Amino acid sequence: MTPGEADIWLEEQQIENVRLVVLDLHGVPRAKLLTAAHFRDVARRGHAWALPLVAVDIWQGMSPEEREYGIETGFGNGVARPDLRTLRRLPWTRASAHVMADVFTRAGEPAPTARQGLRHVLDQADATGYRPVLGSELEFYLFRPDPGRGGFGPDFGLQSWFSTNALALCQEFLEDLHDCVTRLALPVYEVFNEHGSGQFEINLAPGSGLGCIDDVVLLKVAIKEVAMRHGLRATFLAKPVNGGDTPPSGYHLHQTLQAGDGSNAFHAAEAEDGLSDVARRYIGGHLAHAAGMTGVAAPTVTAYKRYIPGTWAPVRAGWAVDNRTALVRAIPGAEGARIENRLGSSDANPYLLAAVMVAAGLDGVRRELDPGPPGGLNVLEDERFPKLPATLIEGVEAFAADEPLRELLGPVLSRTLIRLLRHDWRRFMTHVTDWEIREYRELL
Repeated sequence: MTPGEADIWLEEQQIENVRLVVLDLHGVPRAKLLTAAHFRDVARRGHAWALPLVAVDIWQGMSPEEREYGIETGFGNGVARPDLRTLRRLPWTRASAHVMADVFTRAGEPAPTARQGLRHVLDQADATGYRPVLGSELEFYLFRPDPGRGGFGPDFGLQSWFSTNALALCQEFLEDLHDCVTRLALPVYEVFNEHGSGQFEINLAPGSGLGCIDDVVLLKVAIKEVAMRHGLRATFLAKPVNGGDTPPSGYHLHQTLQAGDGSNAFHAAEAEDGLSDVARRYIGGHLAHAAGMTGVAAPTVTAYKRYIPGTWAPVRAGWAVDNRTALVRAIPGAEGARIENRLGSSDANPYLLAAVMVAAGLDGVRRELDPGPPGGLNVLEDERFPKLPATLIEGVEAFAADEPLRELLGPVLSRTLIRLLRHDWRRFMTHVTDWEIREYRELL
C-alpha cells in the first residue's frame, strides 16, 4: 500500500485515529494514537519515536549497562516509519486503525527492534534459496479480574481438554473474537480449551514473511482487547497464578522450508521416516542452539516455571518423531512435513521467537548438523539429550555464550536483549517474594 492508497483507505473506512505500534523487546505493544489527518503525513515522513523505548523493561526501566540507548545518547528520538502493509481497521473500536512501525536512528540505521531482528533473519533465509513457512500455536488464560484473589479469578474451573462445556462458558467472548479476527483477515482456523481454568489454545494457518508474525502480534492485541469488552482479561504469562488449576502455557512454532520450486524441502518420500536431509539438518541446528534459544524463547522469570516434567514442556534438547515430550517434534507428510518446536513460552516475543528458531535451523542446514537418532517414547527422561536452562539467568547466559546465534540474530539486537534480561534478573533477585515472607518471616 502506498501513502496515496492509504489516504483513500482512511477515507473509505472513515478512520479517525491510527495506532502507530512498535513491539518492544518484551513483546509489549507500545503505541501512539495519531489523528487520521496527521497520519497522512506520518505515512510519508515517519514519526518521532523515543529511542530508549527500544531497550526498556516492562515498566520503562533500563539496564544501567545500556550504552547504545541509555543516558549517553541523551535519550533522544529516532523515527518510526509505518509499514502500510499492516494497516488494519480495529473492528472492536468505533473508528480506529492499527499499523506496525519500524524504528530507525536519526542516521537512518535500523534500531534493534524485534521486528527488525526477524526481518534480518528472513533476509538471510532468502540468500539460501529457502523460504521459511511458520505456523503459530498460542496458549493463553482468560480470567475475571478479582482484587481479592491477587487480581486473578479462575472462575471457569478446571475443564477436560476439548470440552464443549469450557467453550460454552466463554461463548460470547469467543463469538465476538471470531467476528473480529475474521474482519481483520487473520488466518485463525481453530480455538479450543486446554486443561487449565480459563486456558485456551488458538492456532493460525502457516504463512511466510514478516506478515505471518505481524498477524500473531495483532491477534494477541485482539484477544486482550476483546476480552476487556466482556469484563474479562487475557494473559499470555506462562503461569499467571500458583495452583494446580493453572498449568503453564506455551507458544509452539511449526516450521518448514519451502524450496525454490515451491516444494516442501522437509519431505523425502524415500526416507523411512519421510524426513529429508534438509529437515534433519534444520533439527540439528535447533538441538545445537537449544540452550541459547531458551534465553530468547523464555524471556521472563515466570517462563521457567513451565519447564518441569509432566507439563508436556521440554526439559531436554532432544527430538523425536510425532512425540510431544520432545523439544523438537518432527511431523512427516508429503505436503505437511514440518517440525514443531515446543520450547517457546507463551510470553515470548513472537518476532524474536521466530527469528531465533529460523536462524538456528538455517545454521544447521548450512553446517550440515546431524541431530543424531531420535528419542524414544519419553524424551523428558532420555539422558542422551542435555538438559535445558532452568532459570532466566541460565537461559540468558547460554544465549550470550552462543556467538553464532547472536550474530545470526544481529549483534546490536543481541547485546541490547542480553543487557535487558540480565537487568530483569537482577531486579528479581533483589525482590523479596510473597513465598519467602510466608515461609520464613514468622518463625525466623
